[in-house]
Amino acid sequence: MSVHLDINAKGDRVTLRCGWFPGVAEMCKSVSGASWSKTRSEWSYPLSMQTLRKLRSVFGDKIAPSEQLWDWAKAERVRERATAHLGAVLDADLKVVPELASTIAEAMATRTYQRSGAAFLATAGNAIEADEPGLGKTITSLAGIMESGLWEGQHLVVCPKTSVHATWASQIKRWTGAEVHAMPEGAGARKKAISAFLESTTPTKFLVVNKEMMRRERHRFCKKCEMWEPKDAAKWPIEHHLEEHEGKASVFGPALRVNLWPEVVEHSWTTVIVDEAHSLMASYKPSNKSQMMQGLMDIRSQKKIALTGTPIRGHELNLWGYFQWLDVNVGGYWAFADTYFDIAKGYFGSSIGGLREDAREEFERLLDRYMLRRTKIEVRPELPMGSREDIIVPLEGRHRKQYDEFSKMGEVALEEGSVSGKGVLSEITRLRQMSYGLWKMVDGKMSPTGVSPKAEWLVDSFLAERGITGSPKADFAPETDGFKFVIASQFNEILDSIAMSLDKAKIGHLRIDGSVSGERRGKVIDQFNRDTRSDLSEPRILLLNSKAGGESIDLDAQCDEMVILDETFMADDQIQLEGRINNRSGRVAPRTWWYVRTEGTVEENMHNINQGQHSLQHRLLDGRRGVETALHIISGKEG
Repeated sequence: MSVHLDINAKGDRVTLRCGWFPGVAEMCKSVSGASWSKTRSEWSYPLSMQTLRKLRSVFGDKIAPSEQLWDWAKAERVRERATAHLGAVLDADLKVVPELASTIAEAMATRTYQRSGAAFLATAGNAIEADEPGLGKTITSLAGIMESGLWEGQHLVVCPKTSVHATWASQIKRWTGAEVHAMPEGAGARKKAISAFLESTTPTKFLVVNKEMMRRERHRFCKKCEMWEPKDAAKWPIEHHLEEHEGKASVFGPALRVNLWPEVVEHSWTTVIVDEAHSLMASYKPSNKSQMMQGLMDIRSQKKIALTGTPIRGHELNLWGYFQWLDVNVGGYWAFADTYFDIAKGYFGSSIGGLREDAREEFERLLDRYMLRRTKIEVRPELPMGSREDIIVPLEGRHRKQYDEFSKMGEVALEEGSVSGKGVLSEITRLRQMSYGLWKMVDGKMSPTGVSPKAEWLVDSFLAERGITGSPKADFAPETDGFKFVIASQFNEILDSIAMSLDKAKIGHLRIDGSVSGERRGKVIDQFNRDTRSDLSEPRILLLNSKAGGESIDLDAQCDEMVILDETFMADDQIQLEGRINNRSGRVAPRTWWYVRTEGTVEENMHNINQGQHSLQHRLLDGRRGVETALHIISGKEG
């Protein structure tokens, strides 16, 4: 009895037809993604090599593929071997890049791993470029587009706001000389920039936008007013507010999803690059369809590239979002989970566990096919090893009393008010904030008092030892690189407190947080990266909000040390943050990240969780390839 396999009319599923024999239904159901069509009397599955290999293991010699399916499988198997090879080697011959961009070709002569990276992206089709932060994913992706034969066309780059101008616009111009239109601040200015891009007749052009422009929202259309529902209800015409008008449900059409920037999302692109893709794709799942990711899914292009140095965000299942956007046919969310992960079924539903050992080999084969991953120790062993230094500061006096009271009661009385947590997440956030120091209420909001063991260590020890506090002009004259410092926190209130201490001591500083516009950020980054040793009145400290500036910017031209005052429950966030000074600018030097934690607080638990996530990512992305990642030196020091 033969089991006939073919490709459906849409070209995205494998169809299975066969006569009846004992156990055939159970065998068909055992392959993940199975769907039975009563009208066509056939089973179907996602079209992938993983599906075909599973069908072969279930039905053995009974398999009878069509000629079309046989040709598809042969071509895909060739690609599998090619991408696995290119992901493992550190050089490759490029045919197109030397002709189109001699500047890139010359730069890649000393970083040959970027050549094999470009070849991988050209061979893989849609792909994830997941090299460790700081290995030049920007230049590799541009070269990959060239090698794909798609350089002439209209290209879209979606990236964090911080890197629209400072990274992507400048890098594209520097390395390729191509025409770039980068999004300014303000809706009116953006519309003009998009119009200029669309009107340009240049054969190769780039539009660089921030990820917020992918947002898609739901709107209602009032048929009587003939207008879309505005965000501000007061902007309806007067007639709309009349009770007999507003109360008629028939006045409104069905709620529709509307892209905020249809000129971008609904345009047909040659290629699309999404930088720091983990911020959108790692959380994408049926239960969490973010508005930005929904807009991104609407984009049509010939080639898609996702860039991220930290792809899995604590769980291998998070790769599903990337595969969905890249049009990799892994089936729906639950089909993907059923193929590779342990699923526990309980009274209240099913929960997804870790990667199954019997599916690990096939999962890793999938990664080899679509993901390029190299570490610094593999491709740039000459780089010095950095270190993470743990500084433990005490929890004492009023600080301890305030922290312990909130920890036990979920509420605490502060100066001029009180604060309580609303749910577990809110309480944990408050505890993380209170780990910094003593807080008070100002105009109904929590604000640091300035009493903080972390601030005390920062100002009296760290900055004093480097000649910044005290009498810096008399005590310290920097003679080497690394004389500037980044101080990072995810809470603006904590940065405000540090800024007040520095201002009081008349110590200049720069700052990047969510309120700093893209153009202004570029100027701040340029100023911080300048060599200003001849003028000690120039700021040597950058206060960085780790959420707003923890990705896609380079800060290590004159900086070797970063102080991290708090960390998230996601180890990948710390890797991204550390990457801002991890030998990105071309100046090679040892880097140090000082993690300041308060003893006996929630921060100790967060550290342990992050260490587990670091281990998981290393095993999946690097350890499986035989790469022994050089561990940072970790020391526990009393502050």
